[in-house]
Amino acid sequence: MKRDLSELKLLAPMATIVVMVVCALIGILWVWALQTDQAGRVREENLVRIGIEHLIKENTRRMAPTTFSEEAVKRLNAGDMDWIRTRFGEHYINTLNYDWSFITDASGVPIFAYGIKGETDPGQFETFRPHVEKLHNRIRALSTQDSHLRPLNDPSLSGQLATIDGRLYMVAGNPVRSPVTDFTEQSALPQPSIVIAATEITGLELKTLAQQYMLSSIHIVRPGQIIAPDDARAAFYDDQGRTIVELTWVPQRAGHALFMRAIGPVLLIAMGLGAVALYLLHETQKTARNLIASEARAKHMAMHDALTGLPNRSLFTDRLTQALERIRRQGGYVAVHCIGLDRFKDVNDTLGHTAGDELIRYSATKISGMIRAGDTLARLGGDEFVIVQTDTNPHSAAALSKRILESLSGNVLLESGQVYSSCSIGVTLLQDADIEAAEALRQADLALYRAKEQGRSQYAFFEVEMDATIKLRKLLEAGLREAILSESIEVVYQPQMDHFGRIIGVEALARWSHPERGPISPAYFIPLAEECGLMNELGALIMHRAMIDSKRWPGLKVAVNVSATQLRSSRFLSRISGLLASTGVQAQSIEIEITEGVLLNDDQNTQQTLRELRQMGFSIALDDFGTGYSSLSYLNRYPVDKIKIDRSFVANLGIDPDAEAVIRAIIRLAKALNLGILAEGVETRGQRNILRQAGCPLMQGYLFSRPVDADGIDELMFGQIEKAAITHGIVRMR
Repeated sequence: MKRDLSELKLLAPMATIVVMVVCALIGILWVWALQTDQAGRVREENLVRIGIEHLIKENTRRMAPTTFSEEAVKRLNAGDMDWIRTRFGEHYINTLNYDWSFITDASGVPIFAYGIKGETDPGQFETFRPHVEKLHNRIRALSTQDSHLRPLNDPSLSGQLATIDGRLYMVAGNPVRSPVTDFTEQSALPQPSIVIAATEITGLELKTLAQQYMLSSIHIVRPGQIIAPDDARAAFYDDQGRTIVELTWVPQRAGHALFMRAIGPVLLIAMGLGAVALYLLHETQKTARNLIASEARAKHMAMHDALTGLPNRSLFTDRLTQALERIRRQGGYVAVHCIGLDRFKDVNDTLGHTAGDELIRYSATKISGMIRAGDTLARLGGDEFVIVQTDTNPHSAAALSKRILESLSGNVLLESGQVYSSCSIGVTLLQDADIEAAEALRQADLALYRAKEQGRSQYAFFEVEMDATIKLRKLLEAGLREAILSESIEVVYQPQMDHFGRIIGVEALARWSHPERGPISPAYFIPLAEECGLMNELGALIMHRAMIDSKRWPGLKVAVNVSATQLRSSRFLSRISGLLASTGVQAQSIEIEITEGVLLNDDQNTQQTLRELRQMGFSIALDDFGTGYSSLSYLNRYPVDKIKIDRSFVANLGIDPDAEAVIRAIIRLAKALNLGILAEGVETRGQRNILRQAGCPLMQGYLFSRPVDADGIDELMFGQIEKAAITHGIVRMR
């Protein structure tokens, strides 16, 4: 049995390596596929742009022979309308396939207009003028310069796109000139008339363009039209950078197709690597077992901590036993001080474990300089130190704790950066020589918990009544850890409603029921998870469940609370990216809720994390707004999309006039900053009515629904759809 367990321990790292290699290879192929698809999309966009530019140039070239003509100049000067109607009207529409043709005189006044239905009022040109004014002026200017032939020879200067009355046109223009080659003679002529012709780009032209470049159907993007994220698009702009038209089509995905064909061989290679790894493992397992056994014996025999050089737990136990033996013979007290660094995990998460190790060594050096030669300082592991203080009394023990608190409180400059250091201390005074070392350490540990509960950066002495409180806390901590491992934390959802009673989103809320103690309030177990270092795992579990459930409600935002601990974790972004990939959920369907406490420290890492979440597609909501310490500068610096009015203000609506004034001020602030706004804790119709009158568009609270499971949201959504269907039926009957 022991041998099987040893083989499993050796197999796990090898399997992990194989899986990592396979994942890395698949990841490389996937990135290559994405890059290939992106390059293909850019190529297609360039082809579409070239194709449209070619159409514009061809559209301009068609009119050149009719305007570069001695006869055209004479006929226009003579006012021969029959000839003009035939040449620039019927010929342009029927032969050259233009939809509109206009002629403006030397002053820019339209003198002739012809459309598909025949000759029309020249004033029709005014519909086109705002869109072709710059083209018209450019042609007139060029016709008087030494480059007088360029409008003819360079169609890029004489043609453009224009959207007129919701239709897309290619507009071409040329001056009516005789083929004069002498610039002196040309410049002496009067201002020429300008011919403007327009051809509508229809689905037929776009279909021909798509077939020419072997693309899927090309469509014009209409106002308000939603384009799929994977669709290609090409936008065309006027001289001022405004969008004239945007074209879209479904791009080819050659990289994705190749990736799907390559995945099979990759998996076969992985199986081969796994077989080789198992063979090597079988050959080396005997040596590995001996090495593991030797390492275990070395750890068991070691008496000092490798990081700090301080005594470890084994040596601490021996020194405490010796001190207790002395008080058995001589009397007096022995004090055991249990020292824990405050928020040490945050240092590891933000600056890395190297910085954490450096802070441990710094703290060990500081504490060592404050104890007597006969006392013992040991490191039990992590950020926890313990002191055996001999020949002491209550006053002396308190004095030592105060000195340590003062010495370890303040900014510490590490190689990895500056951190603020502080500690909490639990002390137990021992007068009974028969107490076990483990029990003495437990009492000091209980006192340490009390010191941290009272606000950290202080010390506390052990008292008997602490036992029951800490035992309960330990029970709940173990239960919470097991609940996270077994994924027995439940996630319920509370709907978020608009003015019309429609569900526009839900907030994900964690619920936990202890096997022995029953339901535990989130107000207790969420802070417990923070203190026990379980918040990242708990948050990932809730986020994963919320992403899975969000697929049941297309179109709804699912809001998920994220703590400061999660945001400051170096693994948070990679973890949330992995959840998106594994669930197949779009980031746009998830809203990240943060509290004002997240903004309080105003650190660069948090700002950067929030910006990257926004770039990934998540929206950001500021929860419990108005109860913390945030300011307008925070709202400007941090990428926040929505603020949520805290329930404490909503609860006082109709009772405290100041509450309504505060809410109205928050709503005006949100609108001024273009932020969404939602009121929490709406429980009465009166509160809802006041919020509506104040201009709050979204609400959440027991008035609409208590938090329910995913099936409950399904029922609410079905009821909403059924109600809408009935209403629609009534409207039709009327």
